[in-house]
Amino acid sequence: MPDKLRPQLEIEAGNLDRLLGEMKLLLAEIEERKSFVEVRAAGSILHDFYSGIEKIFKRIAVSVDKSFPQGENWHTELLLQMTRAVEGKRDRVITEDLGRKLKEYLRFRHLFRHIYGFELTWDRIKPLCVDMETLIGRLKREVDDFLRC
Repeated sequence: MPDKLRPQLEIEAGNLDRLLGEMKLLLAEIEERKSFVEVRAAGSILHDFYSGIEKIFKRIAVSVDKSFPQGENWHTELLLQMTRAVEGKRDRVITEDLGRKLKEYLRFRHLFRHIYGFELTWDRIKPLCVDMETLIGRLKREVDDFLRC
């Protein structure tokens, strides 16, 4: 395992915690008002959340696997790469179950980048917002388990 990897991943984990803090503050406000401003802000935080997770996966793919997916579907391929062991290099980074849950955030990130913000609805993004805390906890545990191997 490259010596620089752990501190880099810890920085990204700290950024995810910061996003979670922002989401918690926003959740307290959004239930009361549900204005377009709060819904757009929640969408932005969700987008950043998955982008941060992807940064963790990119660092592992480049520094450990020495293999980064190419082409149009690289986002999906990278997520799948993290759910699989790479023979002779590493065990899986995350479980397939966590990979399936994160795929929902990847889909949202794609949607967010290709629609107008006014098309977002609170009812559709609320489950993702609420589940962020649980997923961050799982991600951190699974990445820590990976780093210990």
